[in-house]
Amino acid sequence: MHHSFSASRHHGFSLVEIMVGMAIGLLGVLIIMQVSVVFEGQKRTTTTGSDAQTNAVTALYTVDRDVRRAGYGLSLPGALGCTIRQYYDGAEIENLSLAPVVITSGADGGPDSIRILASSKGNWSIPSRITVDHPPQAANIFLNTNLGIKEGDLLIAYEPGKTCTLMQTTKALPGTPDSTVQIHHQSTSKWNPPNGSIFPTEGYSVGAMVLNMGALINHTYSLDASSNLMLTELDSTSNTDTERAVAADIVSLQAEYGFDTRAGLQDDPRVDTWSATMIDADASGTVNDAGDIARVIAVRIAVVARSPLMEKPNADGVCDITIAVAAGGRSANTPTWAGGAIDVSKNTDGTANANWQCYRYKTFENVIPLRNLLWGRT
Repeated sequence: MHHSFSASRHHGFSLVEIMVGMAIGLLGVLIIMQVSVVFEGQKRTTTTGSDAQTNAVTALYTVDRDVRRAGYGLSLPGALGCTIRQYYDGAEIENLSLAPVVITSGADGGPDSIRILASSKGNWSIPSRITVDHPPQAANIFLNTNLGIKEGDLLIAYEPGKTCTLMQTTKALPGTPDSTVQIHHQSTSKWNPPNGSIFPTEGYSVGAMVLNMGALINHTYSLDASSNLMLTELDSTSNTDTERAVAADIVSLQAEYGFDTRAGLQDDPRVDTWSATMIDADASGTVNDAGDIARVIAVRIAVVARSPLMEKPNADGVCDITIAVAAGGRSANTPTWAGGAIDVSKNTDGTANANWQCYRYKTFENVIPLRNLLWGRT
């Protein structure tokens, strides 16, 4: 049987049909790529925003936890602010202020630093009273109790009107509470000078007090040039500072003292004045004395974290992710806290950052009560 076929049934796609198909395919690929780019950008923005939030929370929690123990062992309100003379390994070293928290404000709105001082004693950290006049040359000191004091503990001697002195226990002789005991602070320790060279000329009198600091907790939080929150810790066994990063991409650390400036001792301590610097809170005419420090009942802290990802500029080539603060006001997304607007237009070393508006920022803040000072008021 003879079959005939139309010639057109054996033809493939024409060139025009192929070109139309390729155009449609390329258009689909282009759309898919555009959607993928937008999705990937949104995903990275979300991810880096989450990173900034995690870094900020970590930084705030670390500082918060340390500030809460500030002032532990500093249970003599009158001793607050005392200048502590120190000696180590053959020479007098920099004086230390007996203050639970010291805030150093950054220049021109830059990041602050926070120093925390406390006793490390985990069992007893109560003051002892000197029962026999202590001349500066003496290498032993008579106390009413040595409860909680052991060899190697750092002690601070305090008497009103005199500088304080740091010394280290080389021997704690047996005794019972409320009986006269001896504590040796011989020059075999690098913390103890020969002949008592850093003690007041007249020494310490009966009734002077001794604070047991154990291994001194002296921590400082600050930001380095790479926008890391740094913790500097004193190792009192060798009088050396160790520094380590505790959180990354932190661009600002702000802190303020919370004062109770009401006259007299109040049964309900409360903050009525916030200040980035010490003030004459007790109206004594002297700033940063014991009365002022005792009236610091809380610290307010804010940390600002920056997302690791720099966002792309807009169609005009301008970054507008974070908008500058307008004169006399604030923009919705500029970092702010209870203390006001936070300047993030500079790097942590004070140099200008031309791309600061290309980043997203997360701000977290908290008010931290200084419970050890509050308990000391009762």
